[in-house]
Amino acid sequence: MNNIIPVYKNEVETWIERLSAAERHYEKYHRLVAETRNYYKDQTSDIARAGRYNIFWSTVETLKPFLYFKQPKPYIERRNKNADPAETLACRILEKALAWNMEQFDFDSVLKYARNDFLISGMGLVWEQYIPEFRSLPDSENPEKEIEVKVGERVETVYVDPADFIADCDRVGIWEDAAWIAKRIHMGKTEAVELFGEHLAPFIIRPDEKDYAKKDVCIYEVWDKTARKVYWLCKEYKNGFLKVANDPFGLKGFFPCPKPVFATMTNNSIIPTPDYSMIKEMLSELDGINNRMRLTMKALKVSGCYDNSFPELKSILNKDITLVSLNDFQKLKDNGGIRGIIDFVPVEQYVTALEQLAARRQDIIAKIFDVTGVSDIMRGSSNPGDTATAVREKTNFGTLRNQDRQNDMQRFIGDLFRIKAEIICRCFSEETLLGFLPPEERQNTALAKDAVRLLKTDNLRGMVLGVETDVAFQQAQEAAKTLEGINTINELIAKAFQTVSSQPLLLPLYRQMIMSVVVTMPKSRQFTATVEKVFNDIERELNKPDETLPQKPNEALTLEREKAAAQYQLEREKNNLKARELQLKEWVEQNKLYMTNKEMEMQARLKTAQLEKMPEKNAALAPFSDNPGNISSGFVKEF
Repeated sequence: MNNIIPVYKNEVETWIERLSAAERHYEKYHRLVAETRNYYKDQTSDIARAGRYNIFWSTVETLKPFLYFKQPKPYIERRNKNADPAETLACRILEKALAWNMEQFDFDSVLKYARNDFLISGMGLVWEQYIPEFRSLPDSENPEKEIEVKVGERVETVYVDPADFIADCDRVGIWEDAAWIAKRIHMGKTEAVELFGEHLAPFIIRPDEKDYAKKDVCIYEVWDKTARKVYWLCKEYKNGFLKVANDPFGLKGFFPCPKPVFATMTNNSIIPTPDYSMIKEMLSELDGINNRMRLTMKALKVSGCYDNSFPELKSILNKDITLVSLNDFQKLKDNGGIRGIIDFVPVEQYVTALEQLAARRQDIIAKIFDVTGVSDIMRGSSNPGDTATAVREKTNFGTLRNQDRQNDMQRFIGDLFRIKAEIICRCFSEETLLGFLPPEERQNTALAKDAVRLLKTDNLRGMVLGVETDVAFQQAQEAAKTLEGINTINELIAKAFQTVSSQPLLLPLYRQMIMSVVVTMPKSRQFTATVEKVFNDIERELNKPDETLPQKPNEALTLEREKAAAQYQLEREKNNLKARELQLKEWVEQNKLYMTNKEMEMQARLKTAQLEKMPEKNAALAPFSDNPGNISSGFVKEF
């Protein structure tokens, strides 16, 4: 079988040069990954490992459950809450497809591999693969021949070692600018020949070679976002690509992996720096202190000398409690007793050194905790005298520094589910998608096909993909949110039932109000479908005719209608009388106001006429007064 892909020779060499250049950029990081892993697993030299207090291992183990500790649950919901039934059914199909797909392999372990790499190596990465399953069956037209039929399919998440990952480094500062990514696949020579053809054998197998089991062939799988193509190539084979695929999945971001979870990053490189580099010097000093303490403890022992004239005292320290018989006890007393004939090597300097080393070790450990963000409360070493509120506040503060990393891990999982959902929509057959529906929902064939058609054409358009996760340090808050959602839904439905029982026409209003509350409350999404079903059942019950009530005869209905009409006419006459009465009162008030205004107008004219006659009277009195101005004040001068 010859799968050689005809291509210009310089194109393959161009890619080999790109890969080699990227490997040179990643070389330092890959060496650091190997060093970090060896230190974490305590697989360094015996001399360096002697007396080690592996605080790095302890720190990583503490942060593991904080970032991820339980398999998440994806859910799909409508972006438009008032969407048609086909969109609702499409969301349900895709959600069940995702849940089923994660059960086909150990999805939880793959995510934990990525989490561990993120904490140890500085980058966590996984890859999505579409795996169809074929079976050879006899051809219906020609029974002598067999044809391969697809009998199953799944989307599997595979782990990618950061030490085998490289990406575009040509003036790339952030992940979104990377034009291509690649991973190295190590396989045996026989496997490589079976996958890519016999033409590869002369380039990777020596004539005298017999052992093909070793995985010493490196195949590069390159995803080129610019050309939207996938290349498989081997550096030993420069005559062409081993295989080429044109945009296999049609993903929005093209790459089959989400943006990795990175440790320390800057905006001028997508190569991360592991946390180990930030505390490497402190870890080295801590190892040196532990080694010194070990040697000091080895030197710290009871040793000394004694007078050889008392050989019986040689083994006096070999037992916990002992009495030694002496031949010349009087001589012992004359020499000042035991202290006079035995002298010990001083150990005070060793004890002081150990105290200083222990204090320095605690100081370094505290600094490592500060750098890595591991607080004392997260390690369970809080003050026993602290109150519950104080412990809770310390816990919240201890998680603040790592909250950003936890959010990034949640983003990573959400992006992974979106890629998986896109591949399911595009690659799964309609029969497979319909198989995720229960039999009762498949009975409506037209609706089911419309839902599948939406998935095949629109993918995730009009849908919102979310992830439900359990946070290790916020279980009480999550439980409180769930309880709050249950109580709220219970109260809303109870009040709605009381009102709707007496006023059935208000059912659509209460239904819309309750659903708008349910879809927005945290931890209440799981009740959405059930609440909709309850309202549908209530609506059917209210619309059902009551067969227990007897039907009234037509004459009774006629009398009631006439009575209602007479009552209506009477009420209408009463309303007319009240209206005329109000008009009469208004006319009286208007006349009263008119007469009042006229009276005030006549009084004003009379007063004006009186004032006009006053100057003539004053002029007649003027010859009899020397000071006319005093008239205004009422003063008259004597004659």
